[in-house]
Amino acid sequence: MTLAATSVALNGAHRNDSSLSMTFCRLGDLRFAVPLNDVVQAIRQPQLTLLPRRDQAIAGVFVYRQQTIPLLDLRRWLPWSDERSELPGQILLLRQNAHLVGVAIDQVEGLQRVPGSQIQRVVQREDDEELFHSTVSIAAGEQESQALGLLDVDALIRLSQVWSAADEEFAASIAAADSELAATTAATAASASTVPHALFELAGQVLAIPAADVAAVISMPVVTTILGRHPAWLGMTIWRERDVPVLRTMAALGLPPQAADESAHDTSASAQENLLVILGSEGRYAGLPVQVARAVTPLDTSAAQTAASAGLPANTVLSGVLHLNAAERLLLVDGAELVNTCSLSALSQKNASAKQDQQNQQPDQPNQADLDAALQAHVVVQGGRAWAVGMRWLEAIIHFPEQLDTNTAGNPAQLGNFIWNQQTLALWDLRMLSNQTPTPDSPERRVLIMRIDGMLIGLAVEQLLILLPARSGKIAAFGRRQSGVTQIITVRDQDQEKTYSILNPAEYLPLQQALAS
Repeated sequence: MTLAATSVALNGAHRNDSSLSMTFCRLGDLRFAVPLNDVVQAIRQPQLTLLPRRDQAIAGVFVYRQQTIPLLDLRRWLPWSDERSELPGQILLLRQNAHLVGVAIDQVEGLQRVPGSQIQRVVQREDDEELFHSTVSIAAGEQESQALGLLDVDALIRLSQVWSAADEEFAASIAAADSELAATTAATAASASTVPHALFELAGQVLAIPAADVAAVISMPVVTTILGRHPAWLGMTIWRERDVPVLRTMAALGLPPQAADESAHDTSASAQENLLVILGSEGRYAGLPVQVARAVTPLDTSAAQTAASAGLPANTVLSGVLHLNAAERLLLVDGAELVNTCSLSALSQKNASAKQDQQNQQPDQPNQADLDAALQAHVVVQGGRAWAVGMRWLEAIIHFPEQLDTNTAGNPAQLGNFIWNQQTLALWDLRMLSNQTPTPDSPERRVLIMRIDGMLIGLAVEQLLILLPARSGKIAAFGRRQSGVTQIITVRDQDQEKTYSILNPAEYLPLQQALAS
């Protein structure tokens, strides 16, 4: 299933059935629109194989999911005055019926749903040499609506006379790969020594913690210093109405502090420690600051070294070392033991029966919301860190408004109010909500127009990174239904796995608290 195929997921209770979703792109000074139904994915330019032709229409070919795709240079058919020696850095992968092509672009600038009445054909004469026959009008803040050219993907493919057939064999290859992955996962899970682990990075180290010990992964909260603290304690914080101790990560593992870790006498977390892993065991909790949440993956720990044999401090928390390859090792951390050996974790207990506490420790079965999250496409944005935002929340992605009423901002995270589509919306700063630092002024800034419980808001982000097609990754959930669930999505990007936190605006506590203030 592609990003294009998921456009129906954008239609909700407030949608007009005749509306169409558009992707806005930039190529040099040209801004144009492409129907989202024709978009498979936006990716960074991979390694190209040159395929010289006299007309220079094909810049080369690249491989996407074991399929060879031609890359087209739109400037071949446009009155372009600049030199075309260097290709733009991104590729918009397009699909029309059974044909796949890639188009070189500088940037995907946004998304927006527009009524069909705002799409007009302006070139009435049929011309096989033309790629733009129609325009689409989009909202532009307080200014008049702006008209952009609408790329005719079918005409582009006909004009170029090159494409890659997305036939049943291509679909079957993807299904076969998925089946092979599922079979491998099932076989691995059958091993008694194989346990799902959450991988986190800090100070050049990769920590592997059993996923069952991870209750949540949250943005680094405010930490209150405690008097007479232990060298391994950073302070206390509030999580889900619990007093949770926050530990110094390296000290808690018996390791010396690193450059990215806090010093023994510092009372604040490092700027690089932008996440807090909440570990849970039998109703008690403790927090461990980390830099990056990488992935959740099954690990066979039967071949792990002991900490002592690897020259590391021998203790009950650092249970061993596992080498993934010659260049990377994992520090195996017993999350439950870390919580149990921290005396302050007793402060996080609530007055609940042991039976109820045990039930809260058991992960819930996936519900419909989790299944929907796994099916939908996501937009990855930078806002303090990289976030994946489900397409179902988005009405549009626009440039930062030129006119902003800052006098109405009553919260540090609120930038003010602006006008979009003849409505006044509050504009919130995602970076300020995430780590209490404002989003820097930059031409890359974008605003997500989101609908939360029927209310429209604007969410300012540092930049738009990539589009993730539906079913393109694996979603892992941390936490229990009673105390909230944190989700991350892991996708493969050109032979590398990348992990992004999923932003659910209806449950993201900093945003909900800001909206209620």
